[in-house]
Amino acid sequence: MIPLKQILTGFCGIRDGLGRETITIDFEAETGGGQLVALTGRNGRGKSTILDNMTPYPVMPSRVGADGLGAFSYYDEVYLPENHKELEWAMDGVRYRSHLVIRMNGKRRTEAYLHWLSDKGWMPMQLPDGTVSDGRMDTYSRCVEGIAGSAATFFSTAFSAQQRRQLSSYRNGEIKSLLADLLRLDAVRARGERAAEVQRLLRAGLQTVQQQVLHQRQQLVRLAAERHQLGGADARAELARHNRNVAAARLDVKRTALAALRADQALAATHEARRAQLLAERTATLAERQRAIDALDTECRREDTASDDMAERHAQRASRRETALASLRAQRTTLQASLEQVRHAERATRRLPSWRSVVQRRAALLEGLRQSFASAQRVAADLRLAQSQRAAIEREAGQAALKAQELRQRFMLTAEVPCAGMSLQSGCKLLADAHTAHALLPDASAAVARLNAAHTRLDHEIAGLRQQAGQIAPLRAAVARAEARLARSRERLAGCERLAARCALLAQSGSMLTEVEARLAAHTQQCIADAAEEEKEYGAQRRKIAELNNRRQKLARPCEVVQRIDALLADFPAPFNAQALTQAVADCEQASARLQAAEQAQLEALRGQERARELARQEAQQRRACEAQERRIQQVAQHLEQWSLLNKALGNDGIIALAIDDAGPELSALANQLLLACYGPRFSVAIKTQLVTAKGELREGFDITVHDAQSASTKSVTKMSGGEKIWINECLTRAMALYLAQTDGPRYATLFSDEADGAFDAQHKRRFMAMKREVLRIGGYAQEYFISHTTELSEMADAVIALERYAT
Repeated sequence: MIPLKQILTGFCGIRDGLGRETITIDFEAETGGGQLVALTGRNGRGKSTILDNMTPYPVMPSRVGADGLGAFSYYDEVYLPENHKELEWAMDGVRYRSHLVIRMNGKRRTEAYLHWLSDKGWMPMQLPDGTVSDGRMDTYSRCVEGIAGSAATFFSTAFSAQQRRQLSSYRNGEIKSLLADLLRLDAVRARGERAAEVQRLLRAGLQTVQQQVLHQRQQLVRLAAERHQLGGADARAELARHNRNVAAARLDVKRTALAALRADQALAATHEARRAQLLAERTATLAERQRAIDALDTECRREDTASDDMAERHAQRASRRETALASLRAQRTTLQASLEQVRHAERATRRLPSWRSVVQRRAALLEGLRQSFASAQRVAADLRLAQSQRAAIEREAGQAALKAQELRQRFMLTAEVPCAGMSLQSGCKLLADAHTAHALLPDASAAVARLNAAHTRLDHEIAGLRQQAGQIAPLRAAVARAEARLARSRERLAGCERLAARCALLAQSGSMLTEVEARLAAHTQQCIADAAEEEKEYGAQRRKIAELNNRRQKLARPCEVVQRIDALLADFPAPFNAQALTQAVADCEQASARLQAAEQAQLEALRGQERARELARQEAQQRRACEAQERRIQQVAQHLEQWSLLNKALGNDGIIALAIDDAGPELSALANQLLLACYGPRFSVAIKTQLVTAKGELREGFDITVHDAQSASTKSVTKMSGGEKIWINECLTRAMALYLAQTDGPRYATLFSDEADGAFDAQHKRRFMAMKREVLRIGGYAQEYFISHTTELSEMADAVIALERYAT
């Protein structure tokens, strides 16, 4: 698989890094057939975005999980309403074009198309099984994997994404799945999956049958318990028949007693008519007496109401008299107090001009102090401005001094650069940079001197301003004292003005006091006359109420007519007891209900006999069905054991593990060949698929052991340093790619690497480039595209795609 041309539209990485909405890169024209191709540019230029989209797989491996195959969404990487990824690539001599359309206008939707170039032009891709790339993502993914192989194998062997997981961190199942895909054990895995599916179905069916047997056992227990509860059904039926006969006999007795009570009720009806007549006469007599008593009560209440109204009226008149007396006494007291204030008002009138003069002088003094305080505040503001300017000059002077020191250090490199005085110095970038720093040194020194002079001038200005600003606190205290004195003077002036205004009014208080005392004496005489008149009205009302009470006491005595009627009523026989008749009716109904209950109980007993016979028949039938299901469970369990054994044999720990053991030495040999050619004979690796437990037993697993010839030690790759671990991992990954290149499966002609050399030192970076060329030579690869921020490695590449040229 070789990328030929790429067009990206609407990707956030391109917009943020290059400031472009669309970028087009023709890899054929840019590389010119070079094997090692470097993508260069500053951090954040979008290099990883371009490298991630150089494969037809619908994923950006640097944006997903550590293995490059986690959950991924293009919607987080694009920003336009309609975004495009177009990639032309070739594989096995056929030219393909992938076109992904990511829409974000309204409802999110992604369309994916794959075409191949035929004699008639671009045609939709169709696999031998009939799958056609019709714009759906699932059909596109099947078509790409049908041509280029599994995405997991590609991103584990041919594509080194940023921060990807190392092979040593893969779990046993993950590494075996990867190696099984690498060894083309798809048929074995497919059969294993079918065996697992059969095992799953058998287990599900077995659980269903076991649930059925459990349900049948529960039904048997329920039937046995229910049949046990129905034991003695014949005896219960005989007892129910006897109870029914007893209830019928009791109902006959109750009906006879009810007939006798109804005959007594007819005889007592004649006596009740006369009793009702006498009771009516007695009620009428009592009602007439009650009406007379009610009339007297009404008149008494009326007189009581009149007494209450008279008392209320007298109370209101007394209240008005007391209010008038209180008002006159209050006026007399006020006028007497006013006579006492005449002397103070005259004194306030005399002092009023002097207080006005004092207020004017103190207001003028406060205004002068406020103006002086405002001037001092302006001086403080100038002082703060000068201090902020001095701080800015100090920061700028520090930056200028650091820049001058940096230029001097860069200039000192002219004596340390190894190529100084040699023929290579004309092309040495470090030497040219040192000479440039020497030319900039005078300007940096002059800037430092200028900033120092400005700093000294501001120090003199700040000292003078601080001396002037020291008067703010005394002026603030003087202003506060002046404001307090002015407020007190104004308050005293206001009091004098109020007393002076009342002087004329207070002079009239003497004549008004004489008039008020005369009115007070006349009102006192009127109150005495009103009290005598009210006492006469109270005496007449009390005599009228006493007369009404005597008449009511006479009506309350016993009546002779009522006493005669009570004597006649006493001679009548006792009235008929209707409650006994009601009780007899209730007893009869209760006996009838008991007879019905006895008949219902007899019917239930007969049904219980029939139910017991039916339960015995169902229990026998359920027991036979349960035995048949248990025989079926035994047969399914035997089949499940056979399919479980087949699933294990065809799984990761069976034939696949044996195939991985066979391929392990060849993978180790390829990795050691790369290590020997690029790193030297110090390290050699071995792949183990069986590990020793703490008990000394072997178990299925995966580990990479490294032998160090320098220290004559062997240890797991997980115990090595960070740089060594990355080096071993890259050699193993490329060894897997070389092994894959020797098989008859899909062949990748291009490798990809994104900043895999970050943890290496300068010497190992050069060896890393040598390893890349060795991999290209051994595997017969056409190209490798890589990203590195090391300038020396980029210069060692056969071709460079500089993204700075694409920036706006």
